[in-house]
Amino acid sequence: MRIDVHSHFMSEKFARMLEKRSRFPYARLVDGVWRFTCCEGLTLPAAQSMFTMERKLADMDSLGIDVAILSLGAPGPELLGGRNADRIARMHNDLLAELIAAHPDRFWGYATLGFGDLDESLKELDRAIGELKFRGLQLFSNIRGRPLDAPEFRPIFARMAELRRPIFIHPTVPLNRNYLADIIPVPALGFIVDTTLAAMRLAVSGRLAEFSSAPVIIPHVGGALPYLMPRLAGSMLTHQRGEDPTPTLKTLYMDTVVHRVEPLRWCYETMGADHILFGTDHPYGQWACRTLQALDQLNCPAADRDKMDHANAERLFPPVVFGS
Repeated sequence: MRIDVHSHFMSEKFARMLEKRSRFPYARLVDGVWRFTCCEGLTLPAAQSMFTMERKLADMDSLGIDVAILSLGAPGPELLGGRNADRIARMHNDLLAELIAAHPDRFWGYATLGFGDLDESLKELDRAIGELKFRGLQLFSNIRGRPLDAPEFRPIFARMAELRRPIFIHPTVPLNRNYLADIIPVPALGFIVDTTLAAMRLAVSGRLAEFSSAPVIIPHVGGALPYLMPRLAGSMLTHQRGEDPTPTLKTLYMDTVVHRVEPLRWCYETMGADHILFGTDHPYGQWACRTLQALDQLNCPAADRDKMDHANAERLFPPVVFGS
């Protein structure tokens, strides 16, 4: 069995809404392909398989993927701000519930929040998990320029800890885009830096330890964390906090979205098979081959491969039962 924890969908209705905008974020239909511009230098094309689940299912079948946990692709509604963001988040959650209902054996869901009003976001989180039976929550790596460990977002982590549900952190418009877009694609470096920064802040701020019953997943083999962990440990010991973040960072989970086997091997050796989840980032990047090639080249024991392919996801994303 194979469970993909990193697979995206998108709403054409949302695209039509963004098409009317002249400010970021906005969308344009170019040669039959929706292109979402999140900020200067960051335009993401949306393949038809983000809108048409029959195409996504065909792609899943081609890779032997039994279940995909669907999350909204960027841009998220929180970039719009205000109550409209909450309304659009609810719209996407309703759409995702319909997609899951049509294929309940193939799709699970991550909730989306708008963060226009925190009380509304908390209510929507309860609805998405309790009524719609979504398995977890996707948070973007910052919320309109605010880090995830900011005090205003603490109630979200507290509620997810009560629910004992995982949080998947996906990159968005990076906090720092200086000297990127002119010669370096924002997703190539900005995305990785932003998720790495988000994870590090969550660890050092105490959020991960405080709300440890809400597992946190960092995509793209954990950004730069597995590679940087020894440096982070050494540097933090000379910082005013004086604490080694390594034990906390190793409570994180990471997915297998990667381009070569070497970063995956580093992640595997650093985190262990119990903390790695199969993911493709479908339909972005080289989803069709790279992850599976890297996993095959890893040459790990069959028991570890089973954990990464499906067992860890089954453990972290159990069905939501009534009243839980």
